[in-house]
Amino acid sequence: MNKIQIRLSKILSTFFILFLFLSQSSYSQGVTNELSKADSLFDQRKYTESLEIYDRIHDAEGKASPAMLLRMAYIYEGLGNLSRALISLDEYYKVTSDKKVLTKMKELADQNGLQGYRTNDWDYILNFYDKYRYLFILVTMALAVLILAMMYRKKRKHQEFSPGLGIGLIATLGLFFYLVNFTGIDNQGIITGSSSYLMSGPSAGANLIEVVSDGHKVEIINQTDIWVQIKWKGGRAYIRENNIEELL
Repeated sequence: MNKIQIRLSKILSTFFILFLFLSQSSYSQGVTNELSKADSLFDQRKYTESLEIYDRIHDAEGKASPAMLLRMAYIYEGLGNLSRALISLDEYYKVTSDKKVLTKMKELADQNGLQGYRTNDWDYILNFYDKYRYLFILVTMALAVLILAMMYRKKRKHQEFSPGLGIGLIATLGLFFYLVNFTGIDNQGIITGSSSYLMSGPSAGANLIEVVSDGHKVEIINQTDIWVQIKWKGGRAYIRENNIEELL
């Protein structure tokens, strides 16, 4: 490759990087402008118009700020869309770990006879752990490496094996294995269909267990084609996938 080709390649690379940067900046500015417009409409109590923009931003970004999620929940509750309000509140809780939101969700659930909502400290601890799960795993792995290094140093310097460090290493590796394979919050979802059929099997021809309203929070077990298997009142049931939304 001659000097002209090399220079041309550098120029094209620079322009490409600059284009990506300007495109991203323009996109971010567009989102900011859209959010400002939605907030202004919300303040003017033009709730449905602001909700359209909030939903559009949320779908495009895949996430939202805590303030935006609270506003979305407020609007959805006002519109009577209980499942969407609870989904927004759940996402807000996952971001902020604000225990007051658990109380709000439980109140909505109790008022509407919904299953699956709790406010105990164990759920709070599980959410905190799930939020920082990979950090706990990394710390445990680093501790195992540190103990192994200490064992190697002692063996090399004093020509002896430390039983205490050996037990510590085994315990740490056991904890690491447990954190990787057996922890984490079970998959959960909120029923979104206003009159959802819960069936005994993954088929429209299966026995009907119950017809339920939207808003129930359930544990998701697995999925077979268009049917999602869930835990329901101490047993198991199947619901169509378009009538339930998995909580992320």
